[in-house]
Amino acid sequence: MRYFKPDFELHHFSDITVEWLERNNIQTIFSDLDSTLASHDLPAGDELRNWINMLKEHNVQLVIASNNSQERVDRFCDPFTIIGFGHCKKPTAGEVKKHMRAINAKEETSLFLGDQLFTDIWCGKRVGIKTALVKPIGQEHEPIQIVFKRKIENWVKKRW
Repeated sequence: MRYFKPDFELHHFSDITVEWLERNNIQTIFSDLDSTLASHDLPAGDELRNWINMLKEHNVQLVIASNNSQERVDRFCDPFTIIGFGHCKKPTAGEVKKHMRAINAKEETSLFLGDQLFTDIWCGKRVGIKTALVKPIGQEHEPIQIVFKRKIENWVKKRW
């Protein structure tokens, strides 16, 4: 059960501040998209836009790593001019490792940010980078399979 336990538990992506990044030596954030940064299939709001601008101002690279379609990822990433990869096959580590090599991201300065234990956190652990779990955004828009997974995740969390 500890294998699914994140290194950090945060309420929201905005809990990652400049000070937090410096304290934890983070230069690259690989992040899930839906329910982590925005509600399922919805665009980002001003809070996310401001957070992404803060990351850019401090030379922290944000990379979207999603199991969603590349089309969804591109629709999300293009307005922010950030890199995003769809079809990442999380929790397998191969795609994320390939993208890490492509952008020269280092394991010791990278973080995987997500809202699900069995895809995001497990993937980050398999890749060998720090992990941060956030509370899901917009749960009322989640597909039924995600709702079911959340019940199992809650059971796992109680056993840490």
